[in-house]
Amino acid sequence: MSATRVTTRTAADTGAGSPRLPEWAIMYALHDAFRRDLDALLDTSARPAIVRARWAVFRGQLRLHHIAEDRVMWPPARAGLAGDPDGLALLDVMEDERLLIDPLLTAVEDALSADLGYVRLTALLSELRTTLVSHLAHEEAEVLPLISGALGPAGVAGTFAELGKLGGWQLGAAMFPWALSGTSAQTQAEVLSQLPPAARLLYRTVWFPRYRRMIPSL
Repeated sequence: MSATRVTTRTAADTGAGSPRLPEWAIMYALHDAFRRDLDALLDTSARPAIVRARWAVFRGQLRLHHIAEDRVMWPPARAGLAGDPDGLALLDVMEDERLLIDPLLTAVEDALSADLGYVRLTALLSELRTTLVSHLAHEEAEVLPLISGALGPAGVAGTFAELGKLGGWQLGAAMFPWALSGTSAQTQAEVLSQLPPAARLLYRTVWFPRYRRMIPSL
């Protein structure tokens, strides 16, 4: 197994209290963005139309995240863990946890569509946040280090390269500005350093400015 370097951050920074592996910088940024959006949706007095717009962005990014995991992350992870039954069982647990999330997403969407009121919507968002944040923390604490050990940092980088092929520039144009909005300069540098030079340039000159114009703040 390949050795991995870690950078230690506080529990408040990570949302899970686990050391962060540099090869997973993009994944951590995505996870933090999911936490950020749910916190914002739960703590806002914004107009319903803005809440619906922000929910649509969050839901779309989470749907894309799960598709990407299914297509480009879990297959190589399972191949790398072929001789590790405990590791494969942990990946099965991840899938079981995911099954708890989808019904909650549907319930929130139904509540927004039916305009069931702030109290009901808040209760559903709170339940979704508890379930999703627990899943993300579990993945960060156990699954990402496991995959790094099995594939090595180069294998993880290959997974993200496949993600780029899956969605191309269109995926990057939507995903990275959303994920990095409001993050620290350190986080932005860590994530952008893993992108090709052309993508970094597009992010700074086109993608992020356009995102700030188009996506309403809560």
